[in-house]
Order: sequence, then C-alpha cells, then structure tokens
Amino acid sequence: MIDEGVAQRLADEITIYVYGRRDKKEDDFLKSNIKKNKKGEIVNGAMNARLLSIVKMLSENKEEILKIEKSKKTKGQSSLDFQKNKYGSLLSLIDKEVVNTDLLDLKSEYHEFSLHNTKEHNVVKWLTQWASKAKDISFATHVGKLTHSSSKGSSILDITEEKNDHYLTTNSLNNMEVDTASSNAASLPIADVLKLTANGISVLDCLKNGEKELFEKLTDDDVLIDEWNCQLKQAYDSTKKQSYFLSKQIYFPVKDNQYHLLLPLTSSSLVHELHLEHKRYWDEEQEVAREQKRNKKHSGTITKTYPQKAYLHVTGSNHSNASSLNGKRGGRISLLPTMPPQWQSDFQFNINKPSVFDKTLSFELKHEIDDLRKYLVLIKSKSLSISEPKRNAAVMNKLRAVSDNFFNYVEKINSSMTGTNWSRDASLPIEQQLLFEPWRVDETARGIKTDKQWEKTLSQSYGRWLTKLLKQKNKLPLTVIHEALWADVFALELREFISIQEVIV
Repeated sequence: MIDEGVAQRLADEITIYVYGRRDKKEDDFLKSNIKKNKKGEIVNGAMNARLLSIVKMLSENKEEILKIEKSKKTKGQSSLDFQKNKYGSLLSLIDKEVVNTDLLDLKSEYHEFSLHNTKEHNVVKWLTQWASKAKDISFATHVGKLTHSSSKGSSILDITEEKNDHYLTTNSLNNMEVDTASSNAASLPIADVLKLTANGISVLDCLKNGEKELFEKLTDDDVLIDEWNCQLKQAYDSTKKQSYFLSKQIYFPVKDNQYHLLLPLTSSSLVHELHLEHKRYWDEEQEVAREQKRNKKHSGTITKTYPQKAYLHVTGSNHSNASSLNGKRGGRISLLPTMPPQWQSDFQFNINKPSVFDKTLSFELKHEIDDLRKYLVLIKSKSLSISEPKRNAAVMNKLRAVSDNFFNYVEKINSSMTGTNWSRDASLPIEQQLLFEPWRVDETARGIKTDKQWEKTLSQSYGRWLTKLLKQKNKLPLTVIHEALWADVFALELREFISIQEVIV
C-alpha cells in the first residue's frame, strides 16, 4: 500500500491540475477577443476588451487608460493575475457614483461566470464528471489513430513477453514507453490526471493496485470513490475492443478456404524508440565522430547514419489528438527504406541556385499550399473575414503546416550535404545560407547574426514567395498585409527551428 504522504501528494496534484484548468478558463474569459454572433451582438467573454471600451466612454483619464491598455505582464506574474489586475485597474478609473447599464451588465456577467467556473471546478464535482470519460482513454503500445487520425478503433496494450531475435518487435524494447491514446480528443484531460505522479507512483498505478487512499483525501463518500475507481479503470482494463471503417484490414488465408481478418496497428512505442534513436544522430559525440571520419582520422565512437528516411505525417497541427507520444514526435513517424544498402538517392541540391524559394520548393509544399489556397478561396467566395477567431485559427494551422514542411525540406537538404560549412560555397543569399547552417561562426556569419535582421529578411522573402504562389490560381486578392502576416507567422516558427538547430549542433 502507498503511504499517507504519497496519497496526500497525489490528491494535491489532482487539485492543482483542476484548479489550473479553472484559472486557464478564467484567464481566457478575461483576455479573449470580442466575439459577435450573427446578429452583431457581443457574446460572453472578452471582459477586459469590453470594459476598456466602456471606460473610454465614461472616464476622462485618457493617460491612465492608455497606460493600462499598453501594460505588459511582469516577469513571474501569472497571466490570470495580470488580467485580473487589468480588470481592477480599469474599474478603478470609473467613479462609484456613475451608473451605466453596460457596465452593470458586464460586472454581473463576470460575477456569474466566476461562480459557475468555481462550481464546475470543484475537485470532487470535476472528477465525478470526467471519470466517466476514461473509457475513451487507452494506455497502449499500438494506437488506432496512427493508422488514420479520425479512426475510432481500439488501441492495444501489448504486454506479451515472447520474443524472436530475428524481428524487431515492441516487446523486444528494453525500456518500452507506453503511449496514451484517445478515441475522443476532448477526453484527454482525464488522461493527464491518470499520469500525475508523486514519488514515482502515478494515479494509474494506484488504480491498478486497487489502492483508494488518494481518493479518500478528496472525499469521504465511499460510494463515490468506488464509482471513480470503476470508471477510471476503463482506461487500461476495458474488455470492449472494436474496429472502425477507417481501420486497415488484411484477409489472411487459412485452411479450407477460410481466412482470418487481421487488423494491423502501428506500434507507437516502437516508433517512438526509433524516433529517439534518430535524434541521437545530432548528439555532440556523433557530430565529433563524423567530423573525424570526414577528416580520415580515428574515433573511438562508431558513427550511426540512417540514410533515405521518409516521414509519415499523422494529424494536422494538434498532433496530440492521435496520442501523447505522437505529439512529442511532432506528428511524424520515421520510415526506413527496406532495400539493399547500396541503394542511393537521386536527390541533390544545387548549391549554385540563387534562392531556395524556387519551383522545387513549390513542388515539395504543393499539398500544403493548395490546402491553404482552397480555404482562402472558400472564405473569399462567402465574403467572410479571416479575422474571426475560428477562421483565423484555421488559417494559422494551415500556415504552420506549410512552414513545418518547409523546415522538413531544409533538414532533407542538410542531410544530403557532406561536410560542415557547405553553405559558404553556395550562391544563396547569406540569410538563406544561415537557414541551413545557423551554427556557422565564420566572420561573415558572425557579422550578420548580431542583430537578427537576417531572420526578418528571410521571413519577408518567404512571405513574398508564398503570396505569389497563392495568387497564381483563383486570383486571390492578397495584399502586402497578407504578405506581412505570412512572414510574421513564419518568423515565429523560424526562431524555434534555429534555436533547436543551434542546440543540437
């Protein structure tokens, strides 16, 4: 049995998690942008934005209003504390004697929201509501959604011990990492609760061992505790297994003209171990060994290479919708060629080309760009604005899909080049050279990297290139404003990509 201290800490972790969701919801309620329904009426939320417009009408203290409007969150201050302080500061600018219907309605709406939000995130009530969703969660090695991201087929936890050294199988892994899958992405929060840990013991471990002590720290209702246990156990002990029409199926013949219907599933645990192994290619030790090999010098480290990898992309922008490990892999499954080692790729990058933004890149990203173009055309045909939050989020996701595959293309080129500092011999502009090798320390590179202007220049080139491609068909009325938006979104992804490359190398 777990000791009293571990039980209390696990109960505290659950409480912290639930309260964190409560605070996040209030934070979003305060800071979200103004939303209007089809009648033009403002819907719930956007408290501070709406309060600001009211204060501007009722207060003459323009200087203080501007100061609050431009204020930024301080270091160490939570987002919710900042939004609450902003709300209180704006209210303080209105005299108590002032009576305004809009202001009274807004304060009443916030008060009602706070009461409801606090009630909904009472730990006992929240756990009772969400425990039933554990049936959607599977702690699995083989994940159904990795076959098709919309599949609702069951996932499987492979705990077999029989091995065959002639094959690489899931149970041959020394440190197998179990994945968390969900048939319904909306149920993922309960998976987070089951993975909460104290002293190396998780909530899921307690359920498997039939230990209820942690739940007794949350309520004295034994009936409710039994109900939680029964429902939460479905995350690992569900006997209901099902296929789905989006699943793959194989007819495997047996004797007497009969067959077995097989359901192949991707082993996320095995895929993830391969993913981690491939990442080791960028370890400092491997980098040094490769440098020694290029210089025809001895190295005590055996170099590892995985040539001609291909990637299978699973899900769109939110990769965790398929499974938690899929999210850590960025939605990519590495595929190795099953052909003889002498097989060579015909992929070559011409270092004499004047720019990476050419027809080859356009072809590489054709699917993602066409997807973005079709959505923009649809919005245009219905005379809608992309500034509406849901449409804006969809556009942002499609933009990130383009940039994600752009960086995959960059990595593909890098892996095909031999030696370091190859970009110095390229005809590319210096900012594009640094895109491929941001770790360069030669004099030219150091000079241009000091003010980060090269990243802005590269982002602007990307924005112009993407706008030009999007306008080639359908005659989209794109302007320099759209071009700047593409560039801004790309700039954020670029900074992250450059940071990762510099750390890896």
